[in-house]
Amino acid sequence: MSIIIQTLVNKGKTNLFKKLLNCSQSTCECLYSRKSSGTAKKFLSFEEVVAQRRAEARRSIVVQVNSEASFSELYGYCSKYATVNGIHHYKNTGGEHFMLIEFSSEESSKAAFQSCTTHQKDLDIMALNSPFLWFRAATGKKEIYKHSATLASVNGIEPVNEDSLFKDLINCETVSDQIQLLYDRTMLNDLGARLRYMVARQIECVLESLYANIAVRPFGSSINGFGKMGCDLDLVLTNTVTDEMCQPGRRLVYQDKRAEGGRAPWARHMQCVAELLELRVAGARRVQRILNARVPIVKFAHHYTDLECDLCYNNMSGVYMSELLWQLGSLDPRVRPLTVAVRRWAAATGLTNPHPGRWITNFPLTLMVLFFLQQKTTDGFVLPTMKSLVRRAGKEDVRVAEENLNCTFLRDMNKLPRECYAQNEASLQTLLLQFFEYYAQFDFQEKAISINEGAPIRKPNAQPLYIVNPLEQALNVSRNVSFEECERLKSEVRNAAWQLDAGLDRQKGDDWGLVGLIEQKTTRGLKKLLRAGNSHRLVSVKDLFNETDDSEPRNNLRSKLERLVPKSEKEVETSVQEMKEELAKDKKPKEKIKFKNSSIASEVFRIRRDKIV
Repeated sequence: MSIIIQTLVNKGKTNLFKKLLNCSQSTCECLYSRKSSGTAKKFLSFEEVVAQRRAEARRSIVVQVNSEASFSELYGYCSKYATVNGIHHYKNTGGEHFMLIEFSSEESSKAAFQSCTTHQKDLDIMALNSPFLWFRAATGKKEIYKHSATLASVNGIEPVNEDSLFKDLINCETVSDQIQLLYDRTMLNDLGARLRYMVARQIECVLESLYANIAVRPFGSSINGFGKMGCDLDLVLTNTVTDEMCQPGRRLVYQDKRAEGGRAPWARHMQCVAELLELRVAGARRVQRILNARVPIVKFAHHYTDLECDLCYNNMSGVYMSELLWQLGSLDPRVRPLTVAVRRWAAATGLTNPHPGRWITNFPLTLMVLFFLQQKTTDGFVLPTMKSLVRRAGKEDVRVAEENLNCTFLRDMNKLPRECYAQNEASLQTLLLQFFEYYAQFDFQEKAISINEGAPIRKPNAQPLYIVNPLEQALNVSRNVSFEECERLKSEVRNAAWQLDAGLDRQKGDDWGLVGLIEQKTTRGLKKLLRAGNSHRLVSVKDLFNETDDSEPRNNLRSKLERLVPKSEKEVETSVQEMKEELAKDKKPKEKIKFKNSSIASEVFRIRRDKIV
């Protein structure tokens, strides 16, 4: 979500800003207070956004209810014990209804826990405290609650209706409008982000009695600003020893359990965490352990939120990478919509795949978009290089991740001079076309992509596609891409550049602009096959054939072909003669297929004729 506040407010686009941010009223008030307080801050930092989300999770609960009609009763019941900021409704794939309730403060949520929650005595369970609860039906006469509150959202994480999305994309005025609409409709919304932090908070509640200073943090697409609805949740477990926890003046010191032997102890810790997920975390299912990897991971599904989760230990480089992508995405409101459009195009053409393999993934694609936006053209550039962010970093920006990995770069984008970004003011439509044209001419054989330098560099090895990891510059984030997939990438960007450029001057149809790029290949091919004549009207397969139509003789093959092709074409006459000879040899000729109208018949016989010729 774009956090460019001052520009939007100065232009009087307050409502547009709220819509793009897609946040709760309390969040908007927090952001607007910065403008009214007279401070010069233009961007929220990544750490500020994370702290805000974690605070929201600490003062929130998720309650399973019978339906959205339970809102009035639930709101009235909880309001007796604490002040309610807002309630969001959603359904999981199992059809179960849930409501996320945000209280006014963490103390209010604790009061609600103490006053409202209870355990089930009649079941054989191990009782636990969790922010995920359910709302039991009232016994006896129901209490009537009177209030004027309304649900903040209904079905807040409902999947995007693809038919409705494509219909709205077709009706857009420009390709830029299509790209922005695609981003607005598919981006991870406020409730989706809240639920991800609620899952992190739930795991923290289970583990905080076992570890000191425990923290479970989301990272990856869930928080870097490029996530879409339904994206997986990546979590990192940390229990860092802070300066406040080790004060030399105090003589009583905790006895610690030493972890020796490299990664083996941490793999055993993750094994323990996996057991706790199975036994103590409500909603956690299908727990899988991948402990022999470079970074041990525990995978599980969270039933109450419909999230597929990956939990690792102390992988702070992933968090800092998410922070870097967030910072770059927040510098210009065109960065994230453009990236979403490119990702959707790559998925439609089959360049990306949900399963790991020899193909490119969304992370290298995102780096390719950022690298393109760093290029200096006659109109200027959009994003600064990573090198310039490192050069402007101060002492407060120093970060060191696992294995002494230096992750230092400028954290406060308000310190970045205005001339260092957003110099190119081209539209999204122009930028998308230029993206395809740039990589259609890029020398993948000799050059590597590096957002650190902002310019192509010589490849250090012969890997087909080389994209430098911004934080570990010795690593290639696309090393898994095969030679065949790299060649297909080159071909697809050339095709996309030609298709988009040709479509800009063409009359609008059902596949104009961005629609033709993000349609699945199978759908696109079927549409082309089923077009009637030169029009853009589509027909269904069942309308192609009609065996009950006897308006024309069955053996009048020549007359049908004569209506399709001019008589002067010798090749067509030859093919007709060959077809007649074939029919003459067959003692029992096959029954001819009848069509509803001559237009469809012409199209089908044209396809057959082309194959013969």
